[in-house]
Amino acid sequence: MRFEVQKYVILLKMFTGIVEKIGSVAKIISQGKNRHFFIESELAAALKIDQSVAHNGVCLTVVGIEGNIYEVVAIDETLQKTAL
Repeated sequence: MRFEVQKYVILLKMFTGIVEKIGSVAKIISQGKNRHFFIESELAAALKIDQSVAHNGVCLTVVGIEGNIYEVVAIDETLQKTAL
């Protein structure tokens, strides 16, 4: 029996995101091996808890919002594998 091998080229285009706003790091708190980042930005007003936001190419989940400052947490594995 003979099988015909077919070759396919699969192109994947990675979404690189659109920079909507720039923020400033207001505070960083270490908790065990994790790190909480408090970011001051106009974007805070539009965010919701559990929303994912890219920070320097790393998606982090919003865990708190107060005024124009929102909080995200980077777990140990994220810190080990990124430049955060």
